[in-house]
Amino acid sequence: MSKVVIRIAATCLCCISINVNAAGLQNGPSLQSQFDAIIEKANNYQDYKVVKTASLRYLWKNANDSLVKERQKNATSLTKIAKNKIEIDSLKQGLNQQEASLQASTSINNSIGFLGINFSKTGYNTFMWSLIVGLAAVLAYLSFLNGNFKREAQYRIKLFDDLTEEFKTHRMKSNEKEKRLARELQTERNKLEDILAGS
Repeated sequence: MSKVVIRIAATCLCCISINVNAAGLQNGPSLQSQFDAIIEKANNYQDYKVVKTASLRYLWKNANDSLVKERQKNATSLTKIAKNKIEIDSLKQGLNQQEASLQASTSINNSIGFLGINFSKTGYNTFMWSLIVGLAAVLAYLSFLNGNFKREAQYRIKLFDDLTEEFKTHRMKSNEKEKRLARELQTERNKLEDILAGS
């Protein structure tokens, strides 16, 4: 892009220098100085100046030559200006194409394709962060539910352990009671047999 700008500036400077050179460069004395010299050399006659025809023809020839040279310079300058204008137009067209391709590549660089959809970078960032926050919220909710389920399971396990312990204690007591009753029953039987045998 900077090369294009430099070319345009160089072309403009060439046009300006051509115009300055065309205005400032002349070979030999200027037409004004030649005219002044003819008037100086002319003879006076009753408030008129008598000028030699040869001098006037020489001045006319120089003026005509100067006009031809200026027209040639003007024509070459116009040709150069036309070429420079064409070059400037082509450079502008190239610059416009480069700007268009730059905009296209910038839009490609500023967009991200995700699941077949093009997002702008800010839209993509917003979508991804909302997705992350949403997943974090779901994870926190599931963790909370898991904590509740874990506490409930621990409570149920503790109840089961308590019931198991209570059942074991009750079983032991009932076994002891059964054995004690069996001993008492045996004792009573033995007493009954002793009473029956003694009679």
